Amino acid sequence: MSEHGNTALTIKEAYEQDNDKGLKFLRPHFAEEKFPAVQIAGYIGSLVLTFAAYFLVMNHVLPPAALLAIILALAVFQAGLQLGVFMHLKESRGLAWQLIPLYLVFLIALGMVGMSIWIMLFKSGVS
Repeated sequence: MSEHGNTALTIKEAYEQDNDKGLKFLRPHFAEEKFPAVQIAGYIGSLVLTFAAYFLVMNHVLPPAALLAIILALAVFQAGLQLGVFMHLKESRGLAWQLIPLYLVFLIALGMVGMSIWIMLFKSGVS
């Protein structure tokens, strides 16, 4: 008892101190901004990309194959924009913490699209 003196910690204090030291790197680090200029620019960019795709489809500007390629490119660009701006892809604990859920989302989406195509192709056998 003389080794520790009066500085002995309770179990709760020791647990909190260990948690603070061990988990400090897990806390997200967000840049603080007073005016959300990046989010507003991302929103306007998303609107522009949406209206561009709408304009191309409604005015039949390109042949169907080229139109499909352009719309898919616009969709991929818009998804990247929204992931970067609204899902704060760069503002977190690290890229590894975000890639695993992102891969899981793509896997689930791929499964849903694949199963939907499967059902549409073979619906005559089911009904």
